[in-house]
Amino acid sequence: MNDENIDLRLENQSLKNEFVIRNLDIEQVFFPSPDDLAWENRRLQSLLDWVDKYNELQSRKKMEADGYLYPPVEPDLSPDNDWFVFTRWVKGHRVRLSGLEHLATPYTPKDPEQLSEQELLAELDHLYDLLKESQFCVDFQEGIPPRLVYENLIDMLKEDFEIMTEGSWVLSACTGYCPDCFQRPWCELGTASCWSEDEKIGEMFLHDSVRRYVSASPVSLAILKKCQEKKDREMQEWEKKRKEDEVDQPHDPLSDDDIEELPF
Repeated sequence: MNDENIDLRLENQSLKNEFVIRNLDIEQVFFPSPDDLAWENRRLQSLLDWVDKYNELQSRKKMEADGYLYPPVEPDLSPDNDWFVFTRWVKGHRVRLSGLEHLATPYTPKDPEQLSEQELLAELDHLYDLLKESQFCVDFQEGIPPRLVYENLIDMLKEDFEIMTEGSWVLSACTGYCPDCFQRPWCELGTASCWSEDEKIGEMFLHDSVRRYVSASPVSLAILKKCQEKKDREMQEWEKKRKEDEVDQPHDPLSDDDIEELPF
C-alpha cells in the first residue's frame, strides 16, 4: 500500500469519526464508494460542511442564502425531499423506517396459517387499502395465491424504506434473479428463462415457499431451454443489427432511440 492510499484511509477514518462525535449515523444518508476513497472523502467532507453550517444557521432559508442549495444526502430524490431528510437526520431522527412503520394506520401482521381463506382475503384487502394510503403501490404478477401474496408482502414490509415527502414506493419483489422469486411460475420472464439452478436439478427451480402451490416436472427444463434459446437468438440478431447500423451511421451517445429497440 503506497503512501497516498494510507493518507486517504486515514483521512477517511478521520472524517467518519467527525460524524460519530456528532452522534450522526452516516449510513442513513450516505452510500460509501470504497473503490474510490478520494471521491468518498470529498463527499464526506461536503456532508460534514453541511452539518456544521446547519448547526450554525439552523435554517434552510439562511443556508440557501449562503449558497447551500442541495443537501448531499443519498438517495437524492428532489430538493424538498432531500431537505426534509437532511434536517431530520441532522437532528438525530431516523430517516429510514420499516414498511410497517410507514403505514398511515398501525398494522399488526397476522399469521396466515391461522386464517381461513375468507379471513385471508379480507386481511389482504385491508392491507392493500393501508398500502394505498401510505405511499405504497403493489405490482405483483396476476394469479399468485393470496396466501403467498400476503406472506411475501409482510416480509417486504419488514424491510426499511427511506422517508419520502412525495412519490410512492413500488413493491414488485422482482430482483431479476428468477430462481429465488416467489412469482416465477406466474411470470412471463420467469417461465421463459433457463438458469444454472434449473439445469442442476433437471427442472424449473422453485423457491421453497412456492412448492406448496406449484410443482415442477422434468419437462419444464426442456421448455425453459427452448425459450432461453429463442431469447438468445433474438438478442444476437438485435446485437448484429445494432452493429450493422453503427457501421452505416455513427452512434450518437446522446440518443436513446436504440433503447426502444431492445428485444425484451
